[in-house]
Amino acid sequence: MENLTSLKVTYSIVFLSLISWAFFAYFTMNQIITTQEIYAKLINISGKQRMLSQKTTLIAKRVFETKDNKLLSHLEELILLMKDEHQFLLNNLNTQNMEDVYFTDEKDLDKEVRGYFELLDNYLKNNNDANIISQIENYSYSLLPKLDYAVNKFERESEKYTNELKNRELFILLGTLLTIFLEAILIVIPSIIKIKNTETKLKELNESLEEKLFEQKEMILKEQEEIKQKEKVFYEQSKLISMGEMIGNIAHQWRQPLSVITTIASGINLKLDYGDKIEENDLRNFTHNVHEQANYLSKTIDDFRNFIKGDQNYKKTKISDVIKNTINLVNASLKSSNITLETKIEDDITIFGNENEIQQALINIIKNAKDSLVLLNERENARVIFIETKKINRNELELTILDNGGGINDDIMDRIFEPYFTTKHASIGTGIGLSMVDKIIRERHKGLVEVKNREFTYKEKNYKGACFIVTFYKRIMPLPTLP
Repeated sequence: MENLTSLKVTYSIVFLSLISWAFFAYFTMNQIITTQEIYAKLINISGKQRMLSQKTTLIAKRVFETKDNKLLSHLEELILLMKDEHQFLLNNLNTQNMEDVYFTDEKDLDKEVRGYFELLDNYLKNNNDANIISQIENYSYSLLPKLDYAVNKFERESEKYTNELKNRELFILLGTLLTIFLEAILIVIPSIIKIKNTETKLKELNESLEEKLFEQKEMILKEQEEIKQKEKVFYEQSKLISMGEMIGNIAHQWRQPLSVITTIASGINLKLDYGDKIEENDLRNFTHNVHEQANYLSKTIDDFRNFIKGDQNYKKTKISDVIKNTINLVNASLKSSNITLETKIEDDITIFGNENEIQQALINIIKNAKDSLVLLNERENARVIFIETKKINRNELELTILDNGGGINDDIMDRIFEPYFTTKHASIGTGIGLSMVDKIIRERHKGLVEVKNREFTYKEKNYKGACFIVTFYKRIMPLPTLP
């Protein structure tokens, strides 16, 4: 207990010494800096007065020659500035030597400068008087060496005062070094001894903490792996839902070409049944049509396969190509629901991204619009989706997808991108689609997706619908792939 009390007393003495030296050093250095700043400003302003005395004379002569009102206004501003700065110099004459320069009979620089101001003021009242111009010019020539003398005097005074303050700096340095030495003897050494006594305890405590941290790290890694697996499942769920939608789209797209092929086959069989001769040209036309329809079916298979394949590579991707491929996949399904697709894809941008992921996000938005449009009464309302691109600048593209399905309730507008949040019946809504849109656009491609309700007119009728705004940014660095 006695050792602790003694150590506290020593700490207090050294601490008070350090505080005292700190305040002394602070006020001394502050005085040095303040003085240097004032002298620097005085030297600068006195030099500026010298320059302004010549500049005002030249401008006054120029005004007399040109009668330019703008130059006259500028001259008035310079005269006012010169007067203000002269007053500043007078207010900061902190030595007798400088006061002698400005106020003694030998120099009396203040009187000389005020005489120059008086000539300038007379000229402003009558700027057509050549005699005043001559007086100003002669006066400025005689004033210049006196102003030079004042500048030199300020510089010598500054140097003198700075040398005096530097002696104080040396005194502060020696006192600070002594205080530090006392601190080392009276505080540091006893503290080192005390620290050594506690090192063993700290080492034991650290070992215990390391074990706990290792356990916490293992737990965090496990949780991260679980989150990663959940994201993977979440993505796969969204993919499966999109696949189901695509299968429906494929069915719609295949109906017409299959109908054409069956019609051709039925026509051939009918002619054969009635014993009609099949001409070579007819047969070629039949086979040509069958070949075209088969190619169309093959392309839809390729489009579907590319989407299902789920290429995870990020590469240079044109947004217009992604939009067009998306439309090819969903167009037949939209037509079967009597939904009109209005597109304006003129502006384009190339980003570093994953075409498959972006395509899935756009399909989810369009499906959301379709689900709201099929509820509309076709006799009373049109069913329409608008897709438009707009280039904000060379590195930014805005894609809007707008429908006329009535919009989204304001109460749930902030929640539609939440995972598993849906207002639809369980048979058509899972709450995954729009959440996946947000993840793909915002997290995977560092873009922006937002939604708002918009009122508009289409074919002379007013509508309201949900408007999804997707913003893409051009990037040159690759982005992380999905798990």
